[in-house]
Amino acid sequence: MSISPTLLMINSGQRLKPSAPMQRARSAGFTLIELMVALVLGLVVVGGVMGVFMSTYQANSQNIKAIRLNEEMRAVVALMSRDTRRAGSKTINWTGTAWYVTTNPMSTANAWVVSNMSTAPANSCIRLAYALSLTGSTDTNRFGYRLNSGTGQVESYSHNANQWKCDGTGWLPLTDPKIAWIQSLSFTTTVEPGLTGVAVRTVIVNLRAGTHTRSTTPSSLSAADCSNVDVVCRQIQEKIRIRNDAVL
Repeated sequence: MSISPTLLMINSGQRLKPSAPMQRARSAGFTLIELMVALVLGLVVVGGVMGVFMSTYQANSQNIKAIRLNEEMRAVVALMSRDTRRAGSKTINWTGTAWYVTTNPMSTANAWVVSNMSTAPANSCIRLAYALSLTGSTDTNRFGYRLNSGTGQVESYSHNANQWKCDGTGWLPLTDPKIAWIQSLSFTTTVEPGLTGVAVRTVIVNLRAGTHTRSTTPSSLSAADCSNVDVVCRQIQEKIRIRNDAVL
């Protein structure tokens, strides 16, 4: 019985040397096609990750600007509601025949006057007055809120000056157009039935504003821009009831 040389080499502890083709196959590495396929797959994965990141970033940016827009609008509506509810309130020295403040510059039929700037839409400005304390009757201050459509801002008035007009001076901005570009502001006055012989006066405030999600300095925003994916628009309506009528 003869023994093959291969078995003799294994039994003697010698290693078999691989053939030349096998050595070339092990040291050849990746082919060009394999590298291109790997590169394409890597780009697809990176593109997917970047797409998810950008969509998440845009959604977060829109949410943040929408929250800031809501806060800006609610803050200015709260200020207007606070002052409007006090419209016509008297000092402690009052009689049942005069429900308005003794020095109220308004007429006896109203605690406020609704008008507008010459360059703004109708009913976008309100002026009102009320007593600031319970002593004396000469401390009545004049207040007001108006839409300045040229700057996209809500402006306020709180002085005793003579320029107490919707087109006058002394108005200060309340809103930041970089956060909320005011598209419209309107004041609607109504009278609701109350107790016998007492009418409850109401003011309905309608405020609409918008903001760009990719720009911090919008030049203007119209209602049509609200359909743009890069624009967030909100509207707030507040009904303010005035109960400063004299009840004896």
